[in-house]
Amino acid sequence: MILSWYRQNANDFGVVRATRLLVRVVWLRAYVNLSNALFRTRVECPCCGWRGNRFFDYIEMGYTVKNAACPRCDSHSRHRALFLWLQKSYQIENKTGTALLFAPETALGPLWQTARDLQTCRIDIESRRDVEVLADIMHLPFSSDIAVLIWCHHVLEQVSDDRLALRELHRVLTKETGQLIVSAGESSHSSTREFGRSEKALSGNRRSYGTDFIVRLKEAGFAVQRLNYNLSADERRRYSVRDEPFYLCVKN
Repeated sequence: MILSWYRQNANDFGVVRATRLLVRVVWLRAYVNLSNALFRTRVECPCCGWRGNRFFDYIEMGYTVKNAACPRCDSHSRHRALFLWLQKSYQIENKTGTALLFAPETALGPLWQTARDLQTCRIDIESRRDVEVLADIMHLPFSSDIAVLIWCHHVLEQVSDDRLALRELHRVLTKETGQLIVSAGESSHSSTREFGRSEKALSGNRRSYGTDFIVRLKEAGFAVQRLNYNLSADERRRYSVRDEPFYLCVKN
């Protein structure tokens, strides 16, 4: 996996920059592995049960997130937090109907399986994920009003026309009873910044949402509720979770 990541970086940024980044990643992972072998347990992953002194740093060409990635299942902060929220607050195991999961997170896979009466359909534009349907979120091959649940996290910032994608999500969601659970990378700026291209150093993002993200959701025809993970300070430390807003949307 790390070799394919290196080859992609070499293609995008050149061999010299990619090699420097690879050396940094390998050195830091060796340091974390040593820390986990020698020092006391401080963090754990609710998705897979791994426990250790610290998580791997998540490193890309344009940014680094400290103490982020689980060494076993590669969950990140939002995956661990959403796992706990789905399990405790949302009680996913009791849900029924059809759920559309966009760019499904591997770390959450076992949790979806606990919902035996929920028919999940995993969707992505690329075949590298374990998905049932290859589809563009801007042009979905589904009838209207079919989904009781749509799961869409950190996808819209990579879509060329996010407003069109939101209209499609609105179309396929069941009216009144259906729920879109969505999040995106948001900054503290009031307005979304459009890059005009896929910014490879920022994980391929085409935009950086501001606090106006909720406005785009409402413009697409959703009633929107801003949520939090409902975690204590001790849980945030134990699972290495950073606060990040996400939204529950209902079709008007």
